[in-house]
Amino acid sequence: MKSTFLTKSLAAAAVCALLLAGCAGMGGGGGNGVEPLSMGNYSNIKDEQYKDVHNQADLDALWKQAFANMSGAPDKPTVDFSKNMVLAMFLGDQKHGGYLVRFTDFSVTGDTANVTVEVIIPGTNCRYPSRASNPFAFALAPAAKQVNFNVVQRNAPQCG
Repeated sequence: MKSTFLTKSLAAAAVCALLLAGCAGMGGGGGNGVEPLSMGNYSNIKDEQYKDVHNQADLDALWKQAFANMSGAPDKPTVDFSKNMVLAMFLGDQKHGGYLVRFTDFSVTGDTANVTVEVIIPGTNCRYPSRASNPFAFALAPAAKQVNFNVVQRNAPQCG
């Protein structure tokens, strides 16, 4: 009986370790000059949008649009716009939670930045909040005059 209990306990621990390793691989992105600023599941932006922000007034307006009258809204970052810009991505209305958005690649050619945005769709049979969500991500990146966004969708691993 002890052997069966030990075997089941070890199997459960192994499954937990695999799940945690899988989730770790779905981190917040960042790298290649992009620094994550804020990510979350709830904003006031109801449609899919990709923005590059190059001055404080535009950041103030976007932050107000995204988070006005929301409790638990993230703190607006301080940005040196003489060197940097803010990248923003809003996934828009989703029927449930479990989505993840992140900036995964960034490169500059001349005056143009190429940004890859990854959208991770929840896996089937996974538990996620049933409440509608509006996933978003903000990141800090070196300033560029023009920004091209490339969106890549990926399905999260199946659960259960």
